[in-house]
Amino acid sequence: MTTATVDWIETVEFQVEDIVEPFKDTLDITKVEYKSAVEVLNLGKWFFGRHPLHRCEFLNFRENLWLHTGSIIGALFVLRETYEDVGIINPRFLDFDTMEQRSRIARGYGAADLGVKRVISVVNLQHHWGAFFVDQRRKRCYLFDPMQLKSNISTLKDAVRSIVEPMLDMTDQLQIETINGCEQKDSTSCGLWCLVVMVLLLFGATPEHWSSYWNDSLYNAVGYLRMRYMLKILKLHNYFGVAEAEGGEDK
Repeated sequence: MTTATVDWIETVEFQVEDIVEPFKDTLDITKVEYKSAVEVLNLGKWFFGRHPLHRCEFLNFRENLWLHTGSIIGALFVLRETYEDVGIINPRFLDFDTMEQRSRIARGYGAADLGVKRVISVVNLQHHWGAFFVDQRRKRCYLFDPMQLKSNISTLKDAVRSIVEPMLDMTDQLQIETINGCEQKDSTSCGLWCLVVMVLLLFGATPEHWSSYWNDSLYNAVGYLRMRYMLKILKLHNYFGVAEAEGGEDK
């Protein structure tokens, strides 16, 4: 797995002019640095909060692999540490049956903590990733499905109304809108585009000003974006060490 990732990094090509802000922050990173970060990674079990992860999942950003939960959680933690006042809703909350379980799991990463003003999540919609972003100050929620399917948007909306709004003490207060300015072009990049959209929203994008932030050139930079997220997760993993490696599995 490590060898496959290192070999893939060597093959990644992209055009600098295809990259837009805020994704330019790793343009100066060399492939030697990317490969070094991968080669020193311990592939054993590690914890983000209470969720046990296998570090090998961080390498799912390579090639055209579908992102597993560990990859998504790692990337969400990167966003929480990069932007101010951000809370994460555990992506696994829809995996559970009862409302009590869903609510408890959803708040597991501190999304309802004092001081959080923006809440993000990327959730599994039956072997497909969708995402939502809540701006508590503006009382707005943005839903995103990389396939742009009404059924997936409906599932996301129901999750926000039934779990997220009550958890944030904002029942029936959110104005919900859909982000439709990005669409996956293959069968495996849904998780990646969810993360890209979350970054753009945190960076200031809104549906009405989407074209000021999004550029279709990003479709040409999938390899670069995958490398970028992988490196940021590995760096965050090294920074945290075992600081958040306490607790048990979500139940």
